[in-house]
Amino acid sequence: MGAREPSLGRLYEGHFNGALLVALYGTPEQRERAYADVDAGHLFGVWNTQDDDPVRIDRSGARYRLSGAKTWASGADTVTRAVITARAADGGVSICLVPLDRCVVEVDGSAWRPLGMEASNSYRVAFDGVELTREDIIGEPGDYERPPWFLAGALRFTAVHAGIVERVTAETLAYLAARGRASDPYQCARAAEMRIAARAAWQWVEAGCAAWCRYDADPSIQSAEAVLDRVDMARIAVERAALDVCERAMRSVGAHGLVEPLPFAHLIRDLQMYLRQPAPDAVLARIGATGLREASSARSLAIDDSTGSSR
Repeated sequence: MGAREPSLGRLYEGHFNGALLVALYGTPEQRERAYADVDAGHLFGVWNTQDDDPVRIDRSGARYRLSGAKTWASGADTVTRAVITARAADGGVSICLVPLDRCVVEVDGSAWRPLGMEASNSYRVAFDGVELTREDIIGEPGDYERPPWFLAGALRFTAVHAGIVERVTAETLAYLAARGRASDPYQCARAAEMRIAARAAWQWVEAGCAAWCRYDADPSIQSAEAVLDRVDMARIAVERAALDVCERAMRSVGAHGLVEPLPFAHLIRDLQMYLRQPAPDAVLARIGATGLREASSARSLAIDDSTGSSR
């Protein structure tokens, strides 16, 4: 999806995530209803980000009442099944499935003036006065951030990033070939670096997928911590590959290539914006801490083995 259109990839990733959360934590009846909604063409979206007016949930008998707003709600004018988080008075955070075709919410796109990803329409959505029933509450409080699904779910957007990297690379090579630049040694060098980066990005995504598959098959073989570590590394590696490809693409096509309707300006803006996912420094710190912890453990084992062999 990312290779086709970045904003479409973003919406598809959110749609998949929303349906997955219901599949993971919903009751059999909720899952069946969600599957029927997917078949009927409803678009799911997961909206968790909020600012100074977070979404709250209050229970009154058999009804649940929402207040507050979500920001960066991608597909705000298109999504019909919003999967959102809401905090109760006791501090618990619940997953709510809001049927937007049967509720009145306030969608505000006035502040949406981004560097890129304009077509994702990631607006502010206010849920004041929306009422739900227990059937609209998915799972139990705390399920949304349950490991490894929450943090290691970053592999979804990482895969979309890799698809955009592949598209930028392919478009650049086609542009150069069409203009007879295939024999230029400097262009050839940049083309090589872009191809290597694009392939490396997909290999990291595939490595993350393999870790997830092992975990799904048997959590005793592949731990949740190992899945997160592999996905964390994939996220950072793909980000680096994407930034390198963007730089080389701009150098290769020059100012003439960065004028629309050629695709480069649009793709590069979208990719650079989409890469700004939350907490990259925390991800790097987690990768480093995991590596140092493993090195310390390996050193302790080596010392124990050495001490034992000398006795």
